[in-house]
Amino acid sequence: MTHPLELLLFTKDVALARDAERAGVDGLIVDWETKGKNERQSGCDMEINADTPDDVARVAAAVALPVTVRINGLSDETADEIDLALACGARRLMLPMARSADDVEHFLAIVDGRARTIVQIETQDLVEDLDALAGLAWDCAYIGLHDLMLSRRAASMWQAVTDGTVERVFRRLSDRHVGFAGATVIGGGHPIRFTQILQELARLGARLTFLRRSLRREIQDRDIAAEIAALRAAWHACQVRGPQAIESDRATLYADLKRLAAV
Repeated sequence: MTHPLELLLFTKDVALARDAERAGVDGLIVDWETKGKNERQSGCDMEINADTPDDVARVAAAVALPVTVRINGLSDETADEIDLALACGARRLMLPMARSADDVEHFLAIVDGRARTIVQIETQDLVEDLDALAGLAWDCAYIGLHDLMLSRRAASMWQAVTDGTVERVFRRLSDRHVGFAGATVIGGGHPIRFTQILQELARLGARLTFLRRSLRREIQDRDIAAEIAALRAAWHACQVRGPQAIESDRATLYADLKRLAAV
């Protein structure tokens, strides 16, 4: 049985948001997460945004797509951030850096049904609290490989894939909407080809992923609608592979990821 893959794009650019909507992207994310991020990701090739309430309002007014606001990690300011995001037009809220199911439960209580919710699974503590997390009424979860790597003090962000951690999360939350990694154009992706990542997303039963920041570079002078259509066609093909192809593709990806980690 096949199912769609929800594609979410980080942007505060109104023109890009409109192009993404016309191309069939499913939702947009405006990023307010700044607290502790510079310290966590110092020296890493990671994008740190500093989007504003005005960005949310502009994007939400420009498109019919649902706009998600990624707030900061749980704190005394969370309730105010949530109220502000909703007032600016957010229809979904994303919680990063939760360290326990209790953190998620607190977040959900503050949201109180006013928006759909995305929980980022990106600390080892939350991975260890999966049973409790499974019992909570969040809408989607996204495994953040980079912060999870930092939390585990791992050598590579892909270690959580090759050691079975990501698969364990998917299996425990198999009846929920879960995603990880990132999408770009077919033929893109470095040092791991995106099609390999797409195959693994399909094998694990992923329901969503983020469009990578590299997509913005790789769609230059391309038709974004055609690229999204190609991605969706490839996603369907990944889902209808036979068991032998699925296992062969998994083994190839894991071997490539382990070689990459050893470099």
